[in-house]
Amino acid sequence: VSLLVVAKSLGKTDWDFSVDPCSGLSGWATQNPVKGFENALTCDCTFENNTVCHVVSIILKAQNLQGTVPRELVRLPFLKEIDLTRNYLNGTIPPEWGSMNLVNISLLGNRVTGPIPKALANISTLANLTVEYNQLTGTIPPEFGDLPRIEKLFFTSNNLTGEIPATLAKLTTLKDFRVSDNNFNGSIPDFVQNWTNLEKLVIQGSGLSGPIPSGIASLTKLTDVRISDLNGNESTFPDLSKNKNLKTLILRSCNLIGELPSYIGRLTSLKALDLSFNKLSGPIPDSFAGLTKTSTLYLTGNSLTGPLPDWMLKDGDAIDLSYNNLTYEAANCQPRNLNLFASSKGNSSGIVSCLRNSQCQRSK
Repeated sequence: VSLLVVAKSLGKTDWDFSVDPCSGLSGWATQNPVKGFENALTCDCTFENNTVCHVVSIILKAQNLQGTVPRELVRLPFLKEIDLTRNYLNGTIPPEWGSMNLVNISLLGNRVTGPIPKALANISTLANLTVEYNQLTGTIPPEFGDLPRIEKLFFTSNNLTGEIPATLAKLTTLKDFRVSDNNFNGSIPDFVQNWTNLEKLVIQGSGLSGPIPSGIASLTKLTDVRISDLNGNESTFPDLSKNKNLKTLILRSCNLIGELPSYIGRLTSLKALDLSFNKLSGPIPDSFAGLTKTSTLYLTGNSLTGPLPDWMLKDGDAIDLSYNNLTYEAANCQPRNLNLFASSKGNSSGIVSCLRNSQCQRSK
């Protein structure tokens, strides 16, 4: 009866209630599903000497569901995971869920509206809350600072406002925090330095202001930092020299001034570096030669000066240095993936001259 009510709320029409829901038959689970289109109801049948089964997981990704977010899930007290990613569900997030023992909640890519219920902070087991790409309004509940096991908080692409609550400083278990594409105000909080287990930080087009907190230097487990479009005053480049595990570093349009730190060239795990549209000046450090295996390197729209490093002509993969003031004497043909156009008059004319007068070898 509980699943029947849940199905009606979701608009789920292919569950066959004439068979055991834990059987995996008749719409209850799709065998070998395409990734991203999973359809599975999972049970745990180890209760009372393996004689009783309880629903512990409902995953319905991209199933074209057009109902509402089901508050009736509270009828399933053993449920640990609800994943309704990429459907067309309307309604609000039920505060009743706060009485459950959920571990994972994903409503990514629906049409959910209203505020995020503060009652979700009562879920002491919650490890992952994903509500990205919806139409949520209001603020991040300060009560979320009391979540004792939370590892992932994903709020990207909603209409959230207000400041990041100071109470979130207590979330020392947090590993992944994403708040891009919202309407927050205030600064990136200094307390992010408390998130010592943080691996990924994404704050792009969030409405927040700089500077980037200096305490980010202590987050040595970071592998992915993506910050862009910060309001506020100019600031110097944050010290990330101890972040040896960084694979992606995006600090685009963050009002950064000063020279490129030489230590970046020693972050040899970097696969993507984007420092575009800041106010960085000076030459490209020699140490950047250590980034020859970086798949993308974007320094577009700064005030960099000095000669173009030779290694970028030979080893650069996808590099964009346009809209700077670098000098370049065109002795060789421009590599295919090295964009230098609009850097300066001398730069552009040098490239054009190179392309017109040099005899490039035919690609094999």
